[in-house]
Amino acid sequence: MAAVNQDTASVVLNQPNNSGLLIAIHPLTLLNISDHFTRTVIQQASPGPVHVIGALLGIQSGREVEIFNSYELQFMIQPDGSIRIHEEYFVTKQEQFRQVFPSYDFLGWYTVGRKPSMIDIDVLQQLMTYNESPLFLQMDPNEVPTPARSLPITVYESIVDIVDGQPQPVFIKAAYKVETGEAERIAVDHVAHAATHQEGESSLVSHLSGQQNAIKMLDTRIKLLHEYLQDSVNGKVPKDHDLERQISSLCNRLPTISGQAFEEEFMTEYNDVLLTSYLATVTKGIHAMSDMVDKFNVVASQNSHHGQGRARRGLMG
Repeated sequence: MAAVNQDTASVVLNQPNNSGLLIAIHPLTLLNISDHFTRTVIQQASPGPVHVIGALLGIQSGREVEIFNSYELQFMIQPDGSIRIHEEYFVTKQEQFRQVFPSYDFLGWYTVGRKPSMIDIDVLQQLMTYNESPLFLQMDPNEVPTPARSLPITVYESIVDIVDGQPQPVFIKAAYKVETGEAERIAVDHVAHAATHQEGESSLVSHLSGQQNAIKMLDTRIKLLHEYLQDSVNGKVPKDHDLERQISSLCNRLPTISGQAFEEEFMTEYNDVLLTSYLATVTKGIHAMSDMVDKFNVVASQNSHHGQGRARRGLMG
C-alpha cells in the first residue's frame, strides 16, 4: 500500500449538500463516542495523537437516517500511517448486534479529529464493502463549544467525485439534528447534573423528591377530610354545613380520572414502568451470573493446571 500523505489536498467538497438526507443522532451515540475517547486518553501510556474508531448503527428509511447506537472497532496502524480495520472483529460484532437489534444496520463510522484526511478516505474504502455510502461522524475534542455550535461534531456523507479524470471517494458536509426520546432526556439530564448537591443527588432526583413530598402532603390532607366526613356521618363531631359545602366544591373542581381514556393511558405507563423494572432486574441477574461464570472458569483452569502438574510428577516418579 502506498504511503498515505495527511497533507494531501482537502478531501471535503466545499459546496452545498443537495442530497436531501435527513440525519438524526440519538444521545447514546454521542455519549459512547465521548466515553470511548476519554478512556483511550486515560489508558494511553505515552503522549501522542489519539486514534479512536467505531461503527454507527441505526435505521435508514428512504432519505431519513436515525443513528441510535455505536460500538468500538479494532484496528491496526500500519508503518506508513494508514489504518487497517480488523475485519473479522467487525463482522462478528455486527452479527452480535443484529441478534439483539435486528432492525439496526451499519450506517457509517466515527473518529476524532479536526478535519478529514486521506487516512479517513482509506478507512472509507475499507468500509464501503459493508455500506456503499457510509456516513462519517467526526468529533473534535479540542474545539471549544460556542452558542452557535453547541456540539463539536461534524457529519459527512461519502460520495464519489471525478478528480483529474478519475473517480475518487470524497466527503461532503451534511446537516444533522439530535433526536431524543423521553427516556433519553431523563437519562441525559441525570448524567449532565450528576453531582449538583452536597448529597451527590442530581437535579432530577431532587425534583422527583419534591414531587413525592407534595403528593404525600396532598394524601395526608385528603385523609383528614375523609376522616372528618366519616365522623360527621357517624355523629362523632357536629355537622358544619359551610365546611361541607367547601369540601363539595373542592371535589367538584378535581379532574375526573374514571374515564376509559385515562385508564388506558395509566395502564400503558404502569406497564412501561414494570417492564423497565423487570429489564433492570434481568440485567443485574445476568451481570451477577456472568461474574460467577468468570470466577468458575478461573478456578476450573487453576485446578486443571494443578491436576496436570501432579500427573506429570507421578509419571516422572
